[in-house]
Amino acid sequence: MKMTTILMTLLFILPMAVFSDAAGLKIIANPGVQVFELRRKDIRDIYTGVTKIWDTDGKVIIAILEGSELHKQFLEEYVNKTPIQFRNYWREKVFTGEGESPKPFKTEESLIDFVANTRGAIGYISTSTEKAVTFVKITR
Repeated sequence: MKMTTILMTLLFILPMAVFSDAAGLKIIANPGVQVFELRRKDIRDIYTGVTKIWDTDGKVIIAILEGSELHKQFLEEYVNKTPIQFRNYWREKVFTGEGESPKPFKTEESLIDFVANTRGAIGYISTSTEKAVTFVKITR
């Protein structure tokens, strides 16, 4: 009986996890970054300014979809901050000279264009694109 309950639970949970990943956000980077896989911790370190330089020796340039539901989802899942906490965090870093504010965008298309054309840029989107960007695999 216990094994049946566990199997039934897994049958209901696994499809939701797969659907969530398929419908979720995607991390993109400029092809010059040469990053194809990042851990969740790596993403948090990038978006909190802990990681400032890529392994390929270029400067990390952060792009965000400010004011969007995707922005809120991304911050909750990867940075563990609300949009207000994130904004205030970066205001303090800029004020103290510890970092440069992320580049805000209103549309995914403008963020994609920026990442595709800016060396060292990283961002997140919910759609696919034909632009020259690298889709970064997210690992645990």
